[in-house]
Amino acid sequence: MADLLAALDVPPSGRSQATWFDSLAYCRAKLLSGGPVPWDSPGEVAAFFGKAQGMFRSDALLVDLGDLLAWRVGHDGPLRAAMAARSRPGYALRTLLGDEQARAVAAEGVTAVAASAGVVPVVLSVPSPARWLAVAAAQAGAGTDAEAGPPDPDHAETAAMYTADFLRTFAGLGVDGLLLDEGPASAGELIHPEAYRPVLNVADHYGWPVLIRAGSVPAWPFGEVTGVAAWLGVAPKNPETPKDPTAAPAGRWGMVANAEFWHGTHPPAAADLVLAAVPADADPDTVMQRVRALTP
Repeated sequence: MADLLAALDVPPSGRSQATWFDSLAYCRAKLLSGGPVPWDSPGEVAAFFGKAQGMFRSDALLVDLGDLLAWRVGHDGPLRAAMAARSRPGYALRTLLGDEQARAVAAEGVTAVAASAGVVPVVLSVPSPARWLAVAAAQAGAGTDAEAGPPDPDHAETAAMYTADFLRTFAGLGVDGLLLDEGPASAGELIHPEAYRPVLNVADHYGWPVLIRAGSVPAWPFGEVTGVAAWLGVAPKNPETPKDPTAAPAGRWGMVANAEFWHGTHPPAAADLVLAAVPADADPDTVMQRVRALTP
């Protein structure tokens, strides 16, 4: 296993600033002709991640479990029907995350990636529990209205319990960290991460630093949260956010790069981390030229 926080200070790539490439969509388009990642074949999964790492030399390997489970739902009609069998909030997510075949495929895929990662940290990327509620409901056929508006904090905490139980699947499999992805949620749509306490506790038990990705808001919109090692946003902590004089200072922060990153715009040097999503339709020459410019 690699030390994730140490890899932020001394990136495995040799870059001066740790850079994580979220390249799944791009590599799926370019390496798989737009087809799905072969999650049910550990050897092919390892080869896919190996090719992606050869191109980008990311300072962490992001294993997108949300994509894996979306693939599972898309290939299993009975599972999708079971998710839709009850309309109560959280039922679809509970059914999805409790699916034994999904857990087995995920465990084998993560094991294969970790076995070939070397010194590069392996980070599980999952939708935040609040977001996963809506995603699973939509996958079950609840429609796009399921994603409208912020979820109830109590429902988010229930979702966190389901997520925490699912994450126990990966104990001892070479995981080095956890990234909770809030997607495009605005500041008003975010749930306070304290609702995710079951997930934070499980990650702490396994020694996985937790990072939160929220690409539409500045870092640390709620101030420091015990159990969250870093917050990735569109800017440093908002200086206009009222400061609680009794609160500890916020921790590490990272920058979620925008489209201008691929045209040479440099993220703030003070950021502990840059997370750059690679657009699926990006021009390969432009992408590789930018990667080469960042790599010593």
